Amino acid sequence: MIGSVLCETIWDANYFGYMNFWHVALESNGITKQSNNSGLSDLVKQGYLLFYTLKHNKMKIQKTTAAILALGAFAGAAHAQSSVTLYGLADAGFLFNNNVKGSKLYGLSSANSSRWGLTGAEDLGGGLKAIFTLENGYTIGTGALSQGGLEFGRKAFVGLSSATYGTVLLGRQYSASNDATSSFASGADWAASGLGYGTRAGDVDNVDTSNRIQNAIKYTSPNYHGVTVGILYSLGGQAGQFSRNAVTDAAVSYANGPIKLGASYNFTKDPYYSTFGNQGNSSTPTSAAGGTNNMPSRIYGGYASAGSQQIITAGGSYVLGSATIAVLYSNTQFQNLGQVNAIGSFGTKYNGGTATFNSGELNVKYALTPALTVAGAYIYTHNSGADGVGSAKYNQFNLGTIYSLSKRTSLYATGFFETASGVDSTGKQAVADFSGSTFSSNNHQLAAIVGITHKF
Repeated sequence: MIGSVLCETIWDANYFGYMNFWHVALESNGITKQSNNSGLSDLVKQGYLLFYTLKHNKMKIQKTTAAILALGAFAGAAHAQSSVTLYGLADAGFLFNNNVKGSKLYGLSSANSSRWGLTGAEDLGGGLKAIFTLENGYTIGTGALSQGGLEFGRKAFVGLSSATYGTVLLGRQYSASNDATSSFASGADWAASGLGYGTRAGDVDNVDTSNRIQNAIKYTSPNYHGVTVGILYSLGGQAGQFSRNAVTDAAVSYANGPIKLGASYNFTKDPYYSTFGNQGNSSTPTSAAGGTNNMPSRIYGGYASAGSQQIITAGGSYVLGSATIAVLYSNTQFQNLGQVNAIGSFGTKYNGGTATFNSGELNVKYALTPALTVAGAYIYTHNSGADGVGSAKYNQFNLGTIYSLSKRTSLYATGFFETASGVDSTGKQAVADFSGSTFSSNNHQLAAIVGITHKF
């Protein structure tokens, strides 16, 4: 219909009106298709023959044009149902750490991980969409790639999404556990999630996603009366050893008004390589954080030989006026110690057994004004030790404030303080050790970062 109307309007009212003028003018001068036009230039003769042909094939042209216009309208409608979006975040801040192996550190860093990415969707009809995301992490101070130098180390997945049946994603992505519980942790929210200093004992429970899950297949259910379920399985990619480096993950969350709840279970084979290493099917260390050590944290790095890791998390939050109160508990176990040859690790020898970390966190955010938010958190972590080696305790305090200059740009200031006591995973006196930092030379560590975040 659209094509026919446009065709009639364009050709009858305009084009053929002009053509008839030239046709009449030429014929009035004795020039026709059959006449001897040897006195005319080639350009004029060719022009006339073109006009003559078009005029006497008007109906064919109308039909062809209508089809083309209709096809164009259809293609435009289909194109409007697909999209690709470029997005990102740039963050830079001045960092101070009072004890990095006994020395003070002053440097440029980021409280929130700088990144850019592409995300897209195509409407396949019937409520089904094809979706993808490619997300790169970079260091704004140097321009270097983050996540061990991977081009799309933050996210790289493709899949299908349906409002009725849920979403299936394949690739490198966050765990279902992270989807359900990370919002309850200060270190994954306002306490410099990109820096890592605000996590529970070196992010031992991976709530701050220090470790992505690679080679993963994840299903997320539709929201049913506030309940969402997620299931993930990561293929180890080792020929003849199906379960090696594999990750099994499941989570459930609930949201209703001011209340949010979440719980999850994660079981990882050969964690030193499968999750702490940036390549899921690797047999050699690849993590940029430790150079030749995938687990450089003194808090749990001595357990690199664990055959498996199990993480159980549960938490919730409640919005009360301008305040948001959140709690989080996690139980992390490094099981079957001594089973994996952890190349490049601290090399602590354990003859079996399990090391268990229990962590608890309470945090509060309060919006003083629509633009100004203040927040605080307390985190306690206890390592039970393993194979006769003593236990350790860690206490951490996070304080922060965020001032929004606009919807996309904000200023921040965040402070961290951690204390340690007992004997750590390496069998030595426990020292403070922020995630993403080098450990302290003693049992306490103090740090702060002040900077700016811009989203695009």
